[in-house]
Amino acid sequence: MSLTTQKYRAQAQASAGLDRTRQAATQAAELAKNARATAAQGVQGARDWAVPRVGQGIYQARGWAAPRIDQAGHVVGETVAPRVSEILVTTAQRVDPSPPLAKRPLWPRLVAAGVVLAAAGGAAAAILRGRSARTSGGTLMAEEETAQAVTEPEPAAAEERAMSDGDATGNAKKASR
Repeated sequence: MSLTTQKYRAQAQASAGLDRTRQAATQAAELAKNARATAAQGVQGARDWAVPRVGQGIYQARGWAAPRIDQAGHVVGETVAPRVSEILVTTAQRVDPSPPLAKRPLWPRLVAAGVVLAAAGGAAAAILRGRSARTSGGTLMAEEETAQAVTEPEPAAAEERAMSDGDATGNAKKASR
């Protein structure tokens, strides 16, 4: 066989192989399209089947968990919370800078001591005055002067009293006449 004949045969075979490859590729493309559509339908079917079941499972899980969470909340409120509250109150009492109720402030005792000292000083002054009046002119003379001073008001003091009474009524000039 001649070379040219072999060449033509090889070209024909290659061309036939190329045609078969093209046909196979076309068939594969059609099969791929069909497979994609079939897979999409399968995924859609699986989704349609799973969504209600997953939603139902979540609903059931929430229904199961809710009473247990509620019970845990009550247990914590009844057991742990009172203890925590007690600890907080005790800590607040320890931290509080104000003095305890047993210790009273110092100022009322100082005021009481001052009142007692003032009363004692007044009594001592009265005793000393009484002694000085007895030594200067007798007890009788001191008592008469004291009684006279109480019964007779001084003229200036009486005038001032009348003016203040007049000021209260709005007639200051009438009161002084």
